[in-house]
Amino acid sequence: MRASVAELGEALASNRSGSGIGDLPLHLISSEQMAEEVQDAALAAMDDNVVGYFATATIPATRRVLQCDGPVFGPLLGASMLPSHTLLRLPPGVLGAEWSLGLLMGDSYPDPHHPVTSAQIEEAIIGCVPMITILGRRVKGAVPLNSWTATADFGLHVATSRGVPVYDRHLADLKGMEVVASMNGAVVGRSHGEGVMADVRAAIADLSLYLARRSRQVPPGNLIAIGGGPLILQAVAGQAFTADFGELGTVEVVFA
Repeated sequence: MRASVAELGEALASNRSGSGIGDLPLHLISSEQMAEEVQDAALAAMDDNVVGYFATATIPATRRVLQCDGPVFGPLLGASMLPSHTLLRLPPGVLGAEWSLGLLMGDSYPDPHHPVTSAQIEEAIIGCVPMITILGRRVKGAVPLNSWTATADFGLHVATSRGVPVYDRHLADLKGMEVVASMNGAVVGRSHGEGVMADVRAAIADLSLYLARRSRQVPPGNLIAIGGGPLILQAVAGQAFTADFGELGTVEVVFA
């Protein structure tokens, strides 16, 4: 069986637009480049605007669950960005939820004329946004889950519930941050500042390469969202998932 990049992209766009799961042969993807081309073709076929980019599988625990050997990236679509405390009807194919840190960009990133450095990242950020991101697939479970199929499938991004932006906060300010994830009030995970920031910085650096390969930038006012994990697998109807980011605030999504 053979399928072109355009055919895979159009079919994936149809699945994502309709919140359905299809018998889509993403296992035919044979390289990272092809995976990104399928993602691009699907994005071009969808009537939605890109408001930033997202990275998941940024920590070993999440990579193991998602069967990816490194971070995967995808676009953030405007329709997928929800306010905190939204009642989210879970579509088929949901894998779980993770807290994520949104970085609000004041300058275009990355600068194609300069090498990516920590200083450039810091200078581009004008604020941080606490988030919860829902991950899921738009293909049937018989299709292998790996870095290539996840990349094609928009980096597995389904929806993000976002809190209130906190301006004039940068990565250097967050070393002491602790994120406490709770499900229906019961703590299910904690993440601590130093380790979190190391993972976030590494994911941003990898994201810059993903963007550079495609001659893209994150423009001012858009977001870079970095999933911090670990992936919470109990995303089922009737539960409320809360992430407390301390001074950055709290965000919650209620599953229906």
